[in-house]
Amino acid sequence: MPDPPTQSISVEDTFQEDVLLRETEPMIRRLAEKLWSASRQETRIARTVVLKLKTSEFKILTRSHTGSSAPFSCDELTEIALKLRERVTVDPDQRYRLVGVGLSNFREAQQIGPQPPIFE
Repeated sequence: MPDPPTQSISVEDTFQEDVLLRETEPMIRRLAEKLWSASRQETRIARTVVLKLKTSEFKILTRSHTGSSAPFSCDELTEIALKLRERVTVDPDQRYRLVGVGLSNFREAQQIGPQPPIFE
């Protein structure tokens, strides 16, 4: 296939110094904006939002949310990513070296239903 359909897109960044989970919000917001911009280039839409964190010990943690429809704005994408961060339950002193935000589970627009409440 010359141009296979996109399976997922993501953006991530490594911190200069490892940070606590509560200090990741500014980076998650910036990454969500980059991801939203990149996702606008796709003809299909993604239903799953993924948050990726890498600890200072290089352990990777992911949290995801699949709605019946795609995030309809950058603000909603950011809100979902930040809510996923709240679902990370580890030692509050755990430090992280990397954070990423991604989209997956792409579908054709007509396959997606109306927008439900987030995290019912």
